Amino acid sequence: MTLDNLVSIKRLKRHEPTPAEIRKLLRSAERNLADAQIASLSRASQFTCAYASIMQAAQVALFANGYRPFSSEGHHMTMVQSLVHSIDLDPARMRVLDTIRHKRNGIDYIGEEPEPAEVDAARKAAAALLDDLGTWLAAHRKDLAGAIPSSPPTR
Repeated sequence: MTLDNLVSIKRLKRHEPTPAEIRKLLRSAERNLADAQIASLSRASQFTCAYASIMQAAQVALFANGYRPFSSEGHHMTMVQSLVHSIDLDPARMRVLDTIRHKRNGIDYIGEEPEPAEVDAARKAAAALLDDLGTWLAAHRKDLAGAIPSSPPTR
């Protein structure tokens, strides 16, 4: 399935981003990743912050390709799974991110508690995705690469 196919089945719609829009989302993703490191937060909150960073990075990836998700059921799944098309993310890495998405659903909707290793994995996956996104933007969207924060928080 391509990004255009996702438009035809109403999972995505066309969107032309501005550098300011990209910059805000990337800064927010970096902030959420930094917040995921705060030891005084519960593991669930740390995990949720890492997940928010992943979602914001996935949103930037779609924006940079001229799309955005419809706000409908399953839009988080669409955002994660579209990374294989939007930034050529390896399908195995996308499946890791999808596992994190599924765990976040359990945390939010049935009160699951993440294990320390799951929190660490979510943080690492978010950091790696942000790095990959920055590399992809620099290579494919030089016009938006200037939106990448110049001094991201320490990971």
